[in-house]
Amino acid sequence: MTIVIVDNGKGAQQLASMIRGKTQIVSPSKIPDATGYILSDGDMKFQKENTALIEKTTKPVLGIGIGSVFLAMSFGATRHDAVPQKNVKLTIEKRSPITLDLKKVISVVKNCGHGIEDMPENFEAVAHSPSYPFEIVQEQEKPFFGVHFNPEEGGEGMKIMQNFVSFVDVWARYHK
Repeated sequence: MTIVIVDNGKGAQQLASMIRGKTQIVSPSKIPDATGYILSDGDMKFQKENTALIEKTTKPVLGIGIGSVFLAMSFGATRHDAVPQKNVKLTIEKRSPITLDLKKVISVVKNCGHGIEDMPENFEAVAHSPSYPFEIVQEQEKPFFGVHFNPEEGGEGMKIMQNFVSFVDVWARYHK
């Protein structure tokens, strides 16, 4: 199992250090085939490359920060600028493979400068904060997840990363 981390400019090294098993950090212009993908936070300038991956893959994808915005925009959402916050409390309102074994209210670190508007119908909000309704989102038919915070910076981020890696492992076993 190999998880490819697409380095959009922020947090890729920290994300790789959180994952047990084989990871590969790549630039957005050179994305190889993998068992699953993580789109790191970073810069809007990598939208085209990330969108190309999202549109062609059927493998699990976790978008972080700008990666979650790229994910939603690939299905028709629009983007807006957001003010980065530090410690934020989220309320988990729906079950998701990436929120297993988490309490209903969790703390996360949020340094994202972009947000999602007009969430596409095929996405559902899994968790929200008092200031943002789409903190964790999930595509309803594909194994795509987005988090509008930075799991690599603390809070309950480690557990969310572990849950995604476990999901990728199970997905790979049943979708060959």
